[in-house]
Amino acid sequence: MERNMLKLYPVRDRIPMQEAEELGLDKSRGMYSCDVMAVKTGEFREPKSGEWYLSGAIPEAYKTRNQLSTKYHIMKIVRVETKTVTKAFR
Repeated sequence: MERNMLKLYPVRDRIPMQEAEELGLDKSRGMYSCDVMAVKTGEFREPKSGEWYLSGAIPEAYKTRNQLSTKYHIMKIVRVETKTVTKAFR
């Protein structure tokens, strides 16, 4: 059985404190977190100041400091949980 899964992208910029708090992140872990990834919102346009966007030869999410004049995929950051699943075969 295959689930409909979203494509996740790494976040390469610092996560602002307000967004970290909204995601329920532990403040002691700093502004970078392996518990956060980015997903596409479905929009492809010029990012506005403060939005997350996808860029790079190896796609990663970045946060805009100023409005950009080039179109990018607009992203949102989400908290993720990693689970290790093993299967035994006989």
